Amino acid sequence: MNAPENAADRYGIAALVQGTPVATFVIDTEHRVTHWNRACELVTGLSAAGMIGSSDHWRGFYPAPRPILADYIVAGEIEQAMACYEAGHCRASAIVSGAYEAEGFFPALGDGGCWLYFTAAPLHAADGRLIGAIETLQNITGRKRAELRLQAHSDELAQQVAQRTEELQQRNTELVELLRERCELEERVGTASNVAFSAMSSMGDMGVLLQAMQGFNESATAERLAEVVLDALAKYGLEGAVQLRPAGQSARILPDGHPLAEATFRHLAEMGRIVNFHRRMVVNFPQISLLLTNLPPADDERCGRIRDNVALLAEAAEARLQALHNESGRQAGASLIAGTLDEIRGLLDQLDRRQQSSLTGARLAIHAMEESLEKLFVHLGLTEQQESALIATVRDGLDALLEAQSGQGDFHAVLSGITRRLGSFA
Repeated sequence: MNAPENAADRYGIAALVQGTPVATFVIDTEHRVTHWNRACELVTGLSAAGMIGSSDHWRGFYPAPRPILADYIVAGEIEQAMACYEAGHCRASAIVSGAYEAEGFFPALGDGGCWLYFTAAPLHAADGRLIGAIETLQNITGRKRAELRLQAHSDELAQQVAQRTEELQQRNTELVELLRERCELEERVGTASNVAFSAMSSMGDMGVLLQAMQGFNESATAERLAEVVLDALAKYGLEGAVQLRPAGQSARILPDGHPLAEATFRHLAEMGRIVNFHRRMVVNFPQISLLLTNLPPADDERCGRIRDNVALLAEAAEARLQALHNESGRQAGASLIAGTLDEIRGLLDQLDRRQQSSLTGARLAIHAMEESLEKLFVHLGLTEQQESALIATVRDGLDALLEAQSGQGDFHAVLSGITRRLGSFA
């Protein structure tokens, strides 16, 4: 095919195109190739001899005829060009007026396809007349593949982070539920809980929290519980103080003499569950408040973790304080019952002695009365039948009296049995 008259050569384009290492070609206003440099031959696999003078430049990129970016610029159809590429992959040049740049994947190029970044700009004569368009090609396959690998790796990391976050949230939920059921599970903790806490101690912040829970279970006083809280805060790298307000006791702040702690607790105890101000934070519960004085600055993520863990720490300490109060009340009640039972036993012993003495006296009195009646019958001159009737009447009355005395003994036995059963619960 004979080469067309090369209008661009009159403007010094040929030397520029052939001298650049960037793949470059030029078309005229009839969409015929006027220049096709060596670099363009290497990228497309098509020779300059076969391309110059033809309108088959599409063969370097597509399996069927279709316009390329330079064709759209020559035809003044740049809007159609925009529609041919993915969103954001074709845009106006920020450097050359009327030029456009785009990128795309060409599966027919290279081994397994090729990503190209290409720019196209109109060519004008000195009088402003459009004489064609020039297009450059750059192979960006390596960069695009690296971007795709990076995106895939980023997606994988995001998925792992989301999965890990979900697991930690689930563990937090399970931990709160464990704290609520702590009273029912205390007898089952034993060796199993020690093994579990030891295994979890390497889990950073969560391990510190779990170790503190174990320390709470072993704390027999509010002061010891506060020491466990302060130790946990220190393991988080935090400084602060604890205010204890156990039911029925005066408020106390540990460590003693902490600067500004009393004033801070007084002003913030009623402001809400969690209060942040600058590098300080207060967590409030009915019987305990925690003050942190050195939250990490400009680290929202760590501050969020600290807030969650310290809130759980305070909630667990609150539950243990309530359990200690309940246990103290139970022990006081048991002591009161035991003292009352001792008093009842003493009263029953006195009653038993008095009853035994009363029964003995009644029997002696009855015996004396029988003897007096027998002597009296001799002087009264009663008939044998009258004596028998009178003696029967007296004996019936005395039997009723003894029966009443015996009933009091049965009542005493019932009271003694009740006292013994109560004593087994004291």
